[in-house]
Amino acid sequence: MRTHSNTKREAILDGARRVFLAHGYSGTSMEAIAEAAPVAKPTLYSYFGNKQELFAAVVVGQCDTLFSTLSEASLKHPGPIDGLRTIAEEFVALIYSPESLALYRLLIAEQGHFPELGEQVYRASAEPMIEMLAGYLEKIGSRGLISIEDARVASELFLGMLHGVSHFRCLMGLQAGLSGQERRQLVDGAVSLFIRGHQA
Repeated sequence: MRTHSNTKREAILDGARRVFLAHGYSGTSMEAIAEAAPVAKPTLYSYFGNKQELFAAVVVGQCDTLFSTLSEASLKHPGPIDGLRTIAEEFVALIYSPESLALYRLLIAEQGHFPELGEQVYRASAEPMIEMLAGYLEKIGSRGLISIEDARVASELFLGMLHGVSHFRCLMGLQAGLSGQERRQLVDGAVSLFIRGHQA
């Protein structure tokens, strides 16, 4: 059962996400976020010490479902193909969602003014994602299902394949997203290449 504290935090993150996407990082104030939540400013600061911390939390919130999927895949899918396909499908759904693309553009736009913001977001989202995937790869590798020399490098390569050139086109506004068929082709291709490259 959710506590009042968790409900309040979710309300703050939801309000912050909407304000950031509407006005950008620089154009967003903690006052505007408190109003959108809505919570009192002292309450907002009791959860998040500053705007950078709050923005990082918004980005991490986008990754929560994926982190859960990584954990579930290691339990539900004994074979590497099904497990990696589940992870890949969730990852692609996350990074190609309109909201994630908008947050990504926002982060890049603000990087010049707040270089520490990029590092904070990376440490809070991409880094744990890579580590969790590396742990999954080590687990299936220890069972002799695939051969992995460096699980972290393998994790970065796998996630990199899923970004693909199409993700750059989406970020540039050259295409709106991926069709169902394009998603399947991207996931199937990445999983197939990865498995063939790491056959035991």
